[in-house]
Amino acid sequence: MNLDLDLALKALDNPHRRTVLSAMRDPRRHFKPAAGIDPVADGVCVLQIADLLGVNQSTASTYMSILRDAGLVSVSRVGKYTLYKRNEQSVTEVAAAIVREL
Repeated sequence: MNLDLDLALKALDNPHRRTVLSAMRDPRRHFKPAAGIDPVADGVCVLQIADLLGVNQSTASTYMSILRDAGLVSVSRVGKYTLYKRNEQSVTEVAAAIVREL
């Protein structure tokens, strides 16, 4: 990944987005399988993310787009569902970059 630390830090500058990334660390604990979609293997549906955060789908989609643009999550489509997975490599790179920079 070509890490843009500033973009990643901006993405992390929101408690809801940090909550999602934290929950995605252990998706089976925080998200139930829905419509035959496994939250670990397939990812988490934006509707589940909206439920977790207590926000509407549009707001959850906006949060996830920001995380995606920063490279912290990946996105895929399965049928009518948009699914997100935490990008562990990118999260690790961001954490390492913070330690190096500070």
